[in-house]
Amino acid sequence: MLLSLHLFLFYSLSHFVNCMPAFLRQFKRVPHWVAVDYASILHIPDSTREWLLDSTSLTLRIKNHCQARRIGKISVKLLRQGMGIPSNDEVQRLKLSHRRYALIREVLLYCGETPVIFARTVIPIKTLTGPQRQLSHLGNRPLGEFLFAQPALQRDAMEVAALKNGHQLHDIAAHSLNKEIDQVWARRSIFRLRHKPLLVAEVFLPDLL
Repeated sequence: MLLSLHLFLFYSLSHFVNCMPAFLRQFKRVPHWVAVDYASILHIPDSTREWLLDSTSLTLRIKNHCQARRIGKISVKLLRQGMGIPSNDEVQRLKLSHRRYALIREVLLYCGETPVIFARTVIPIKTLTGPQRQLSHLGNRPLGEFLFAQPALQRDAMEVAALKNGHQLHDIAAHSLNKEIDQVWARRSIFRLRHKPLLVAEVFLPDLL
């Protein structure tokens, strides 16, 4: 009886400790996301605004940017991919059930040797059916390259935000770079492939802007 109780407490504590990082992330500050129609209240610099509000393929624009400045080719580094619990604001944006798992993908986009974009994609499990199963097998292939090749692609209105230290997305991006960064700009939007949603957030790193 006593042994069973000890084993129960051990496994319960182990489960709690394993869940703590995800649990604590929920208490990071949430960025103030603003619809692009109201982006003027954020006082975005003109050079930054051009990047943030461009609704075409960011992958293609960065590719052209790299070539024009002769600083190397665009490449993608897959940082993390796996099933996880989205943050509270991601859950709300995607209208997911609370504590529902999704496929989370985080990458860095490079111009030559320089990281210029950190991207985080949240893909509900229900989206990963039929042809959309390919989304879980992109590896180091740019997501934008795949998305903008889909004939049935739809995109909801974009939101933009200024990310500061203490914001979850800011701190994940800084950790991926292994260095501290100041305020950075980000945007996010929901893409739909045959009405199946995925949320893409893109952080514009200092070396790009």
